[in-house]
Amino acid sequence: MVRASLMAHGDSGVTPRHTLFYFHGDGDHDDLNEVARRAGFVTSGQDDATVLETTIPVDEASFAPVSAMMQSWAAAFQLDYDGWECAVVTN
Repeated sequence: MVRASLMAHGDSGVTPRHTLFYFHGDGDHDDLNEVARRAGFVTSGQDDATVLETTIPVDEASFAPVSAMMQSWAAAFQLDYDGWECAVVTN
């Protein structure tokens, strides 16, 4: 859905941009934060919410491995992966 919105605004997703990933639930946020920091993400949040931040391209080919990683982290730490967002960047 995010990618479709980007395309509707003329954004192919290939330009790296600030991107946020959201996790919620009663799982292990501390371990998620540790693993994400080691992978180069900035982490924030409190209690039952974690936000991961990075700067990456979001075109389908570049983003697919990141999306898979987010889903695997959610499963590993028993959290709900609630999606991602980024700014529109047009060239």
